[in-house]
Amino acid sequence: MSLTRRTLLGSSLGVTALAASASAQSRLNVGFILIGPVGDFGWSNMHDQGRRRMLEVLGDRATATLVESVAPPDFDRVATQLVRTGSRLIFTTSFSYFQPTVRIAPQHPSVMFENATGTSILPNLSIYNARFYEGRYVQGVIAARKSRSRTIGYVATFPVPEVIHAINTVMRGAWSVDPAMKIRVVWVNAWSNPGREADAARALIDQGCDVLCSHTDGPAPLQLAEQRGVLGFGQSSDMTRFAPRAHLTSNVNNWGDYYAARASAVLDGTWRPGDVWEGLNSGMFRLAPFTNMTPEEVSEATRIRDALAAGTLHPFDGPIVRQDGTQVIAAGQRLTDDQIRAQNYFYQGIDISMP
Repeated sequence: MSLTRRTLLGSSLGVTALAASASAQSRLNVGFILIGPVGDFGWSNMHDQGRRRMLEVLGDRATATLVESVAPPDFDRVATQLVRTGSRLIFTTSFSYFQPTVRIAPQHPSVMFENATGTSILPNLSIYNARFYEGRYVQGVIAARKSRSRTIGYVATFPVPEVIHAINTVMRGAWSVDPAMKIRVVWVNAWSNPGREADAARALIDQGCDVLCSHTDGPAPLQLAEQRGVLGFGQSSDMTRFAPRAHLTSNVNNWGDYYAARASAVLDGTWRPGDVWEGLNSGMFRLAPFTNMTPEEVSEATRIRDALAAGTLHPFDGPIVRQDGTQVIAAGQRLTDDQIRAQNYFYQGIDISMP
């Protein structure tokens, strides 16, 4: 797996010396701050699985301290405590932690921080993420094949760029099949709140959505889809077992190899701050097996998935047009990574206004 996409900050900033000093110690203590509970069966659970994989790879070279369900107002206290108890590498696993990590990292220059998602790096702060939008594009294609109402429901967390560009990517995939497709969105305003997630799914189904996507951290929307006899996609882990008659596929996260590599880099003195954004071809995430689909639908979804992984299909090729008809880019152009991560607009066909 390639661990860097953007030019790294050089040793003139002192990172080499910091990492070399850290490597002189025999065992690395790694901290993990999770936005939700490890029992969410989704986002936070998969970060915990990544922690376990890291420890399996590194053996007695590393220990780990994990703090789950940390609300953003409590972040500084938890991060400071991890530093005080000896963590020299800390993974902060939510977009909601990015600005707090940017604020706190310079206060602890001998500690390496890694934030899951984000927009910039510092001498001792990396950002990392997977190109989940590739999986979202495949979901859009599948949803367009499955939906009789031509209306997809999207249970969304917060109107931040990573959620906005995910919704837009589902729309692109759906429109590649049927330009009459629509998406309706309900905001939950939480990363993990099963009650709100189920209420949002219920509202979308009542509005005529017969395929559900979810950006929240657990299986509640998919379970509601199962109860109501509609179809849906899981999030972060393979959620087939939670809704065997409704589940179509899920983005399945794999953080363990990355965590092991980054911890090893601290131990051997080669850690550098980086901007990592890997896709289906990297192993950082995959799509769960396709279920409740015809052989023809599976064949099409597999072909689209493989084209995305090979780089022969890109969800952000032009033309791209906003809801109001304004063109973002023309045919023959492609959004840059920075443009994708800064999206603050919806595409045509998405039935919601920007908050």
